[in-house]
Amino acid sequence: MNEGGENLPAHARSLRRKIGRWGALIGALVLVGVIAFAVPMPYVITSPGPTYDVLGSMNGDPVIEIAAPDVAKQSEGQLRMVTVSSLGGPDAHVSLVDFLLAKLDPSSNVRPVEEVYPRDLTREELDELSKIQMTSSQSTAASVALEELGYDVDVTMTVAGATSGSHAEGVVEEGDVLQAIITPDGERHAVDRPSVPFALPKTLPPETPVKLEILRNGEKKTLAMRTYLPEEAGPDFMGSRFGIYLSADVKLPVDVTIHLENVGGPSAGLMFALGIIDKFTGGDSTGGAIIAGTGAIGYDGEVQPIGGIVQKMYGSKRDGAQWFLAPKSNCDEVVGNIPDGLEVWPVSTLAEAREAVQAISKGATIDHPVCEAK
Repeated sequence: MNEGGENLPAHARSLRRKIGRWGALIGALVLVGVIAFAVPMPYVITSPGPTYDVLGSMNGDPVIEIAAPDVAKQSEGQLRMVTVSSLGGPDAHVSLVDFLLAKLDPSSNVRPVEEVYPRDLTREELDELSKIQMTSSQSTAASVALEELGYDVDVTMTVAGATSGSHAEGVVEEGDVLQAIITPDGERHAVDRPSVPFALPKTLPPETPVKLEILRNGEKKTLAMRTYLPEEAGPDFMGSRFGIYLSADVKLPVDVTIHLENVGGPSAGLMFALGIIDKFTGGDSTGGAIIAGTGAIGYDGEVQPIGGIVQKMYGSKRDGAQWFLAPKSNCDEVVGNIPDGLEVWPVSTLAEAREAVQAISKGATIDHPVCEAK
């Protein structure tokens, strides 16, 4: 009997040892492959996503469609909104290979998943939130653009709550309809435009006493409170805030529809607003240049910071942009990360962004503003 192989010929024993070694090697390679590709890593990777010309078309429809006879049908140049592609998070998978490749790519960013996504939200909930943010950014962009152009934009501002730590706590109630704000000089500022309750406090120092004229359950009331300085206020912070969350029901004088599917988040607001303005001003605002940009937009025209700006700059350069409009509040992330061949122009307001586009269209860009690290 040859049980255990003790009496096998020498060449057979050698072959058996070789098979054993190869088997161990194959097993090790399989294990490495499983670790490299199948074992999830607790990270989120962001990389440059698609960019879209808001002056162009999508699936046969104009990205920005305006129901008015005097708007431009064709536009010179491009105004490109930018996106970020994300891998990881709820119901997603980042492998070791993904992680290592992203670490070697200057256009990608790797962050622990808990820094990016709340633990208690599912992928479906995150996607729904992203859609809501996009819808809100489109509505706000249309309102801000039309107000910038001098149109009357009617609005009803309803209180949705008060900021924790503000003087509005215990004063306003959810459902109050804000009608006017009276400043210490006695001037009554009617809330008849979306920008009013957002722009006004930026002109008032913290602790300024104000009166709010509201409707509460159909009854007129006047509430006294003071403005406050938020804890997160930075060195560039202007004025103060009311500390009130407001829901805006805006009535536009013309219908504006944005056709852009499968894109979410709030960061395209600035480019939507610039695109709407281009349509109303002859369609030649860019002078033929390819200008990309990003930034959430507030009802007062403030360009607000966004995430993923490095990835968005790289995506813009990849898709042919020569210029990139960036929120000034993102400048710390911009400095040292600009792709070769891309010029970045920081802006704080829609008005500044319009001036930048106009200067670019005329080639008057020698002394344009640049981002500086704080």
